[in-house]
Amino acid sequence: VTSTYGHSQLKTGHPVRSAIHKQLNGRLVLRWVTTWESLLLYVLHFFCPSQE
Repeated sequence: VTSTYGHSQLKTGHPVRSAIHKQLNGRLVLRWVTTWESLLLYVLHFFCPSQE
């Protein structure tokens, strides 16, 4: 019997481990959102240059 599991299905009974797991997931989501936000701003600036 193999005991493999995805990180999103990790079941931790220990509150500290659970908090750390949530914090790590939060950082990954924040990094992903920040990356896409930067890319979107770059694309908008490229296609819609400011009129000076």
